[in-house]
Amino acid sequence: MKRHARCAGAALISAIFLIVVLAAIGASMVSLSTVQEDTVTKSVLAARVYYGAKAGIDWAVQRAISDPGASPTRCTGPGPEFPATIALTGTGLAGVSVVVTCVQSQHGAGTTAYTYYLTSIATTGTVGTPSYAERRMEATVSNIP
Repeated sequence: MKRHARCAGAALISAIFLIVVLAAIGASMVSLSTVQEDTVTKSVLAARVYYGAKAGIDWAVQRAISDPGASPTRCTGPGPEFPATIALTGTGLAGVSVVVTCVQSQHGAGTTAYTYYLTSIATTGTVGTPSYAERRMEATVSNIP
């Protein structure tokens, strides 16, 4: 039996095509894996700063209205309460920095009823890097009976 000259390279072309297709699939899987890893990292950073900002708001609410005998000017002084910078050190929140501010308004002259506008900004990482995340939370609380 004689080989035909026209069929002499068909197997080589098929093999090259198969190698190119498998290489493309491998490259896309590597790219997809990298994107998935980045997404998980960003989700963890977002959760850390969310709970950091929430801790700042909880701290501010406790400071603003929990002690009825304290000075009504808790937001403006006297004392170093606000603005407050808190460096969290607990497990999972290490490296998260929280800045809490407070603005108050009095309801009527001579009353002891106040509304407190609280802001908590939590950050981690360095601005401009992939490891940076920030979350801002606001709350309004009042000691009106």
